[in-house]
Amino acid sequence: MSVDVVAHLVRIHVNREPYDSPNPATGEALYGLAQIPPHERLYREVNGDKEDKPIPRDGETIHLKEDEHFYSQKVFEIFVNTDEHEIDQKHISYAQVVELYLGRGGSPSNEYLVKYSHGPAENPSGTLAPGQKVTVKDGMRFRVAGTGES
Repeated sequence: MSVDVVAHLVRIHVNREPYDSPNPATGEALYGLAQIPPHERLYREVNGDKEDKPIPRDGETIHLKEDEHFYSQKVFEIFVNTDEHEIDQKHISYAQVVELYLGRGGSPSNEYLVKYSHGPAENPSGTLAPGQKVTVKDGMRFRVAGTGES
């Protein structure tokens, strides 16, 4: 290994395991380095009350810091009115489903009927009411329709 390459390596931690990574790196390279499976998403831990940042599995340049920490988490693929979405939570609420239906910027309200199917054994199908949440699984389907009430 040349001196130039060694000089640009930094130690990072992915799922509590140390790795030596070139700096800068790409998201694709980090997923490969830690052998993150396709159904998981990689996150960069951030300090404070801010949300951890998802790392895209692509060629975008990522600048690393020595001893920085990352972790992976399972991603669930769900469908909302035939549109595919990826979520990284085991539960989804009425408001979150309506927000996925409306897109960012829409304002969820109680004026929608949300039905689901293809769910896990504990909630295979049913209706999701405002304030409720359900456990999700890959391939779960949600159907959102206006109630006609205002």
